Amino acid sequence: MELLVPARLRYPATMLVLLCVVIVGGLGASFHQRSSPAGVDRFVADWVHRLAGHHAGLMEQVIRIGDPLPVAALVVGLALGSAALGRWRTVLFAVVGPTAAVLLTEFLLKPTVGRTRYGQLAFPSGHTTGTAAVVTVVLVLFLGSAWLTSTVVKAMLILLGLGVSVAVSVALVGRNWHYATDTLGGICVAVASVLVVALVIDELGGGSDGPPVRGGRGLSPATAVRPSRGLVPAERHDSGRHEIARAGRRDRWEPPRR
Repeated sequence: MELLVPARLRYPATMLVLLCVVIVGGLGASFHQRSSPAGVDRFVADWVHRLAGHHAGLMEQVIRIGDPLPVAALVVGLALGSAALGRWRTVLFAVVGPTAAVLLTEFLLKPTVGRTRYGQLAFPSGHTTGTAAVVTVVLVLFLGSAWLTSTVVKAMLILLGLGVSVAVSVALVGRNWHYATDTLGGICVAVASVLVVALVIDELGGGSDGPPVRGGRGLSPATAVRPSRGLVPAERHDSGRHEIARAGRRDRWEPPRR
């Protein structure tokens, strides 16, 4: 059974989750019950407005990528594709990962932090969370696959995923829906939530080979029937019996002959 997060990537994934948690916690504490932007928010907003301020229509189209309906459609598509391949753990991952990220944002973090913009709860950004969650699911599925070994293709996938998430974030800032720090919080929530779900599914699934199978004095069936020292099982049995007989003769004391 293939792991969602390969063993070599479990430690980096855990560290990335902790980093995202620290960022979200720090931003949430800084903007608790506030509505004013931070200095970095003003800087990013000015930069976006200068570069893309005349492309309002395009930015609104990009924002729609993170709407609930497109995000749900992408999740269903990933789940159906995984089901068609018989990968039921992947189906669970594709559904639970983004769902957990969105629910955490909308029903826990936004009310708890209470940061507002134009009277609406703003931190973390729900559009960014949904988009980044789907992107993270796709990256985990492809980067963790044993058949994908090309470093170039992996780098291109990462850049594409980051590009989509950043594009939605920039559009949200450009249309004054969110501050830049709201979108950063949404990305961090998405990455942490999806990776935690993947790690938990791997842990509960028993690892890449499933639970160990025992047979014959604590050995697996394959080990129990494997010949040792080039002997077939029958020859090995006879050899062991002769060894025991010789040991018994050595241990038995006999009086010296005269």
